[in-house]
Amino acid sequence: MLRYISTRLLYMVPVLWLVVSVVFLLIHLVPGDPIQQMLGENAASSDIQAARHAYGLDVPLGQQYVNYWKGVLHGDLGRSFRFDQPVSRIILQRYPATLLLTIAAMIVALIVSVPAGVRSARRRNRWDDRLLALFSLWGLSFPNFALGPILILFFAIYLGLLPVSGSGSPAHLVLSGHYYGRLTGGHPDAYGAHGHAGRARPGLHPHCPR
Repeated sequence: MLRYISTRLLYMVPVLWLVVSVVFLLIHLVPGDPIQQMLGENAASSDIQAARHAYGLDVPLGQQYVNYWKGVLHGDLGRSFRFDQPVSRIILQRYPATLLLTIAAMIVALIVSVPAGVRSARRRNRWDDRLLALFSLWGLSFPNFALGPILILFFAIYLGLLPVSGSGSPAHLVLSGHYYGRLTGGHPDAYGAHGHAGRARPGLHPHCPR
């Protein structure tokens, strides 16, 4: 077990290096000047140069890469061009909402996938098993970018039952939790949980391992 964890941690090192490097390069490959966009087209050249110096963009690209990695290793992710605040502070401010949304999505996924998977294992190749498989296939094939607007239009705007956006109450988690929970629970409800439930209780089906 310890060897497995150590191997996984070692695999994370090149992955993190690649992700950070790609993100750093994408910032410089995107057309346009971020400083110019931040200050506006009518900004004075002196203000642009001062902003470049403040963000460390007035040095060669290789030195910027080294400075960026030094900051990352010390917990400094730089400053946001949009909010003009440290990126680490912005992440910490928004992390509680992200964690709450993740918990809500996992609850929805478990409520849907575990009972459906057990039911599918008990009723293998029967009408309800096929119905669950059809529902799972629909959940996998339905485009994610279309589901969110449809849920908002129907439940928030047409029926007026739920808020469109925001936070602060359980009602704000219903649409978003259902959306992300559907992404998580759509796959295991009739496929992944099917096999696990069958192996967990031998005798549910003649073909289950004994």
